[in-house]
Amino acid sequence: MLTPLPDAAARLASLERDAAHQAELSAGDGRTWAGTRDGVRPVVIVGAGQAGLVLARGLRRRGIDDVVVIDAARADAAGPWTTYARMHTLRTPKDIAWPTWGTPAVSPRAWFEAVYGDAAWEAIEYFPTVAWQGFLHWYRDASAVTTVASTRVRSLVVGGADDPLTMHLDGPDGEWMLPARHVVLATGIEGAGGKHLPPLLDGLPADRVHHTHDDIDFSALAGLRIGILGAGTGAFDNAATALEHGAASVDVHMRRPSMPQVSPYRWMEFAGLIENYGSFTDAQKWAFNVHLSAVDQPATQNALWRAHAFDTFRFLTSSPWESVSWTGRDIAVATPHGIHHYDVVLAATGIVAELERRPELAGVAADAVRWSDRLSPAQIAQNPGLAAFPYLDDDFGLVSRSAPRRSALSRIHMFNHGARISQGMLSHQIPGLVGGATKLAAALSRRLFERDSDRLLAEYLAYDVPVGVHIGRRAQDSSPPRDPRVASIG
Repeated sequence: MLTPLPDAAARLASLERDAAHQAELSAGDGRTWAGTRDGVRPVVIVGAGQAGLVLARGLRRRGIDDVVVIDAARADAAGPWTTYARMHTLRTPKDIAWPTWGTPAVSPRAWFEAVYGDAAWEAIEYFPTVAWQGFLHWYRDASAVTTVASTRVRSLVVGGADDPLTMHLDGPDGEWMLPARHVVLATGIEGAGGKHLPPLLDGLPADRVHHTHDDIDFSALAGLRIGILGAGTGAFDNAATALEHGAASVDVHMRRPSMPQVSPYRWMEFAGLIENYGSFTDAQKWAFNVHLSAVDQPATQNALWRAHAFDTFRFLTSSPWESVSWTGRDIAVATPHGIHHYDVVLAATGIVAELERRPELAGVAADAVRWSDRLSPAQIAQNPGLAAFPYLDDDFGLVSRSAPRRSALSRIHMFNHGARISQGMLSHQIPGLVGGATKLAAALSRRLFERDSDRLLAEYLAYDVPVGVHIGRRAQDSSPPRDPRVASIG
């Protein structure tokens, strides 16, 4: 168990001063050139997790002001870390690159060492989840990011190609509207659709089936038999959580004959791919993602150990669920190796891309190009689920079917799992933020500059502030003349 240092608060205060000083050293004149115009914000970011916060700070460093970040969760609960992310540590190594925007003092390592000390940093391999949530809270406050919590998007209204995007929101004070030039959806793993529940689970009593992304009352599972469909890391973390809350037994079922032993994600974590994935052709992007889905990745070692620590845990391979039925007392799951009976089942079955399911995208989904529109029937047949993902431009923007060259949809940027095929699996995740956030911030800066180019040119042509040049010899001061023999000595 990590314990903060006795003087952690003072160390964090010192770190914030270092961060402010580093920002001054690297920020130039800090001139703001893009802000609210006619009541329209330059950028509104939906999602106050790591991707949204990092992007907001990066935009400010580029002189783009008045950026607002909204989130449906409470201010202290943004992101998945207090809900369905039930792991004890992150899945990425602790020393993964982080976009500091020229301010190393706001890096995860700097925060961790300030709170827990250098020795604690050397002792860990992965960042503890609780500590990561603490870092993000501090990062938000230290970055002075304007965050509007407990606020949901009811709809996103798109007008003409040059019209503002209008967000209709529900917040603590009721309904309100927020117009923006660009909207960034930093809405995580479910950002292009939602949870996938296999049809074979239809018909079960609602209180007997959950998705692993649900808000589950694990204390209510005490004494019950639990069956889990799917064997990713989340399956094992949910299994362990249920057993830690007193579940009688938990079985995790995997359709594969064995756990994968190679993690392609580890190969991906290098700057060349992260920064240049978008340079792949469409055919290369498709092949990349079809292969990734086929080989998958193993569950993390810590998650496996955590579940296997219980004698009442079983991991069943070559065990797809062929049918599921409600007996009136429990759930009967038929597999190639027999029938299993459970009181509750959990679906660790991931997400599905379905733009219509998102309230912020429902109004534009019909006009948004999917990857299926760019693929042959044979390619679509390789993986229909991947083919349903949105086809994005190089700025993470949606592409319009009706007006592909000029549409307001290009100003809706999918900085979430929806960018998986178009911009790379890691673009919005921790390992890829250093590339994805940098690329998107640069794109937004360019687009805003193009929008304001006439105004900026007019401002330049009208600029007439004197710099105070004096003609003639420099006025003499009262300082004694320097000896030329020591002029070169420091």
